[in-house]
Amino acid sequence: MKSGYLWRRLFGALAAVSLAFIAAEPPLAHGQGAYPSQTPLAFDVATVKPDDPGKMIMSDLRVYPGGRLIIHGYSLRALISEAFDLPGWQVVGGQKWVDTSRFDIEGKPPGELRNTISGGEFSHFGIHDLQVRLMLQALLIERFHLKFHMESPEGTVYLLKRGDGPLRLEASELNLYTRSEDGSITPRDAYPTGDVGMASGAPVAIYQTSMLQLARVLSNLKQVPVSDQTGLPGFYNFKSKTVLTDEDFKNGGTMHFLVDAVPEMGLKLVKTRGVVEKLAIDNVEPLSAD
Repeated sequence: MKSGYLWRRLFGALAAVSLAFIAAEPPLAHGQGAYPSQTPLAFDVATVKPDDPGKMIMSDLRVYPGGRLIIHGYSLRALISEAFDLPGWQVVGGQKWVDTSRFDIEGKPPGELRNTISGGEFSHFGIHDLQVRLMLQALLIERFHLKFHMESPEGTVYLLKRGDGPLRLEASELNLYTRSEDGSITPRDAYPTGDVGMASGAPVAIYQTSMLQLARVLSNLKQVPVSDQTGLPGFYNFKSKTVLTDEDFKNGGTMHFLVDAVPEMGLKLVKTRGVVEKLAIDNVEPLSAD
């Protein structure tokens, strides 16, 4: 395998955001409604820091068991995406720095919520816990003065469903964190979830990927909404029978092989009509010095 052809396309930086913020109302979570509480959720303690623009940044996202959130090297557009659970092509507007400036975030939830948050994630995109997303929404609205509105035209959408044949996904047992006797939690060395493998001489593959993450990847590739309706919980590995060659990379556009591999996984994409949400940023401001 030639290292020059090792491609791992990570789609967190392409992500964007949905649902309009209305003053005096708690933020909403895309596709799931508000968390069933009359009090808007917010981190107990949170920091947002800009990254050095000249530094090489490896972006990643961790949700520790109990809900502690740590994000490194994300653009504001990607942060909004994670908070509202939409791919990046569905957001429009915003100044250039929304895509070029990078930020680090750390947030700790209130103590009374920590036992209710699933957590235990290490990913390049995709926060699965609704409460964590709601707290991130509130943080971005507060620190960046984010305001936006939704445009909801009808268009083509896809549903990711179980296929008619056997499922060929291999369940992946995640072991991302260890808990010490004193109760402290530390991350293990592990690949992030939601990873896509593209390498010359190797099969098209996904590693430790949830169906929510797979739908997000497919949505970015097809530039249309893809909704996970597989009903499959957890994370999965898969290796296609299609082995990529040097010629495939010379021709470019290798990621379409992942779309082609969906039936081989035992899944299918069903084309239909539905709402194609697009978020328009009305206002966003750089971090204040204080």
